Amino acid sequence: MVIQIWEDLHNKRAGYFRAFACDDGDAHLGDPVISYCSAGGSHRTIRATINELRRLGYGDDVYRNSRLIDRCPALPRRVA
Repeated sequence: MVIQIWEDLHNKRAGYFRAFACDDGDAHLGDPVISYCSAGGSHRTIRATINELRRLGYGDDVYRNSRLIDRCPALPRRVA
């Protein structure tokens, strides 16, 4: 799974972005990561959308227009 960032297509949210869970970085279909019913699901900038994903615990690569724009954060090292 990867995350795609697409424009929010609702008229009231023009100019905003949403995150969608997709099979790959070239996907044209996906499920919204944050429900459409949620007021917090749409953000003014791509960076704010990515920050929200990371805050929610998503560690997947993030794509925009089929280009990787944010890599999965490295997992913390375990101390033996």
